[in-house]
Amino acid sequence: MSIVVDLLASFIGRSYKFITDKIGEFLFSVFSGKLLLCWFASILFVTFLIIGMLKKQPCASGSGVPQVRKVLSGQLDYDPLKVLLVKFSAGILSTFCGYSLGTEGPTIQLGSTVGHFVAKRSQEERERRKFFISIGACSAMASAFDAPLAGVIFVVEGLRYRPRLNQTVFLLFFTLVLSNLSGLIFREETDHHLSSVVIPSDVKAVFVLAVLSTMLGALLTSICVALTRWKNSKAEIFLPISCTLLLAILSPEVLGSGALLIKTVLSSTLPQSKTILLLFIKPLFTAICFAAKLPGGLFVPSLAIGSMLGMFTGSFFDSGQDLPVLVACGMGCTLTAVLRIPISSALLICEMFNQLSLLIAMLPACLLVEAMMRLLKFKPLYDAPELSKPVFEPVAQTEKM
Repeated sequence: MSIVVDLLASFIGRSYKFITDKIGEFLFSVFSGKLLLCWFASILFVTFLIIGMLKKQPCASGSGVPQVRKVLSGQLDYDPLKVLLVKFSAGILSTFCGYSLGTEGPTIQLGSTVGHFVAKRSQEERERRKFFISIGACSAMASAFDAPLAGVIFVVEGLRYRPRLNQTVFLLFFTLVLSNLSGLIFREETDHHLSSVVIPSDVKAVFVLAVLSTMLGALLTSICVALTRWKNSKAEIFLPISCTLLLAILSPEVLGSGALLIKTVLSSTLPQSKTILLLFIKPLFTAICFAAKLPGGLFVPSLAIGSMLGMFTGSFFDSGQDLPVLVACGMGCTLTAVLRIPISSALLICEMFNQLSLLIAMLPACLLVEAMMRLLKFKPLYDAPELSKPVFEPVAQTEKM
């Protein structure tokens, strides 16, 4: 049964990311073509279609990670099949609208619904059900990001599930195998180029980068919480629509999850003046989209912001060959500052760049960011009480597991 869950979750996770990536590439061709007006006209209709779907299944809103946590703790239960269908379709539509939302949260929830559904149908006991849910979430994340180690650690660090030793070995082994298997089906190049340098020669640059990431993470968290305290739900929905239409004309680079923006930064084709401007726009736009609780997460937008921050810091210190490593460190530090998962963040970046030796510089930097966020008394963004309040006036779906 666990192997079935693993296979299905891996396939669904990879499918979701593959489709959203292709839509993201399509959007960037739209911004420079004659289809821009047609896209403008469709955003309002598509957004209200998403809202209509989320009103029927409010548990599919947002990133999905807080919902999975509640399911694992027994505080929430829902129809996994309906949530899977709504999350998959609404997430794809959100990507089409160009909102600054990532794929990791939806991917994790989609994978968890597979385990949830199988466990319910087979009437498994509570502990076995929790394991099925966690293995589905882990497999989906690992296959979507080609990061099996980060997927296993995220189950512990991000979802706060504590598997037994034999369960951990099973998770790790099958996640490694099946993430590679799903990669054979969806053939795409996901590894980013990185120089052989894995330890920056200027340690001061890494320290400054960690401090800047902490400040940016604290700012993004504060904006998200402030926006979710806004009582006008209609304004919360129209704000991301308005910002998207405006930015499509003025700065289309910030639209979408940020995956293409990361590639642009890594290829060193983004001017420094443009980098500084986008460092202000992208976090604000991401906070506006995330606070509206449209289906999407923060992993990829945080990585995009971190890549620009690493590029800015590297150019300020004139780092030269250290620049790609600082970009990678910026991605891990910013993700840690926003979501407070230092070990998962470090492993994810190392696996994305296909260089585990990068962990030597990455892990201390991420742990430093985590320590500073704790010192500043900032809670993880997913733990903010305002983010658990529904925007879409949901039907009560809080029966215990």
